[in-house]
Amino acid sequence: MTLPLPTPDPRARRRLEIGLALLDDGQPAEAADAIRAAIEIDPGDVEIHYALGQALEAADGDAAAAYRMALDLDPEDRMGAAVRLALIGAAPVPAQLPEAHVRTLFDQYAPRFDTALVEALRYRGPELLRQAVDRAAPEGPLDILDLGCGTGLAGIAFADRRRRLDGIDLSPGMILQAMARNLYDRLEPGEIVAALADWPERYDLALAADVAVYIGDLVPLFAATRRVLRPGGLFALTLEAQDGAGDEGWRLGDHHRYQHSAAYLRDVAAKADFAVVEIESAWTRTENKVPLPGWVAVLRAA
Repeated sequence: MTLPLPTPDPRARRRLEIGLALLDDGQPAEAADAIRAAIEIDPGDVEIHYALGQALEAADGDAAAAYRMALDLDPEDRMGAAVRLALIGAAPVPAQLPEAHVRTLFDQYAPRFDTALVEALRYRGPELLRQAVDRAAPEGPLDILDLGCGTGLAGIAFADRRRRLDGIDLSPGMILQAMARNLYDRLEPGEIVAALADWPERYDLALAADVAVYIGDLVPLFAATRRVLRPGGLFALTLEAQDGAGDEGWRLGDHHRYQHSAAYLRDVAAKADFAVVEIESAWTRTENKVPLPGWVAVLRAA
């Protein structure tokens, strides 16, 4: 159960806003001073300690103590302090992003998600998945499970191929947006691997559009997905690509998104009893208007 954070002190929040404005203006040292003043007023505010870490990180200072304090104040880690600690080399890289962090991020993002992702970031993951699935299974209706369904963008892309369409997402806010589309037969909030452990349905197709980017170690996801697919069923997913992604075959990028190598993807697929239908290089979104290298993969359950 996620516990509510304490009510912030408005005086501290005013100083925090000044600090964040200075940080956005490229003055991280001055930002850190303003944020420290906010901490003196309200030392129990998680967001202020996290912001101090951001300012010190930008100023090439020692940000670890600030991030650790944020994590101590909120062990569920809604801000993602553990991720920042990993990225500055002060903690091990987590196998996936903290659930509370992802849930909080997308609950806040849900009302403007489609506009921000499709228009600003030129997101085209569902479109690419539809093309790949049509190549692998060109005809007939399908029972489809949309993993990390978000607001239902993949549901739209596959609407005319669905016999049944179910979805799971960690964010209740995103689930509410997907419900409004009236495309899904069942929508469940929850963490994917845990939800699939006792999921009763079986499917011809599982989709994971922009899901693997929040998970480093894909072994649990692939095993759970294989369990809910019928023999011969397809698992279609998008990933961000990184050549030489490290000894594990994956790494955590600066934008809190994981990148995977094609070799790692093939290895995990084989371990989960999937045959590779295709792994194609493609970009699914942009970052700072630059296309991000990625993969579109289709796997078939043995």
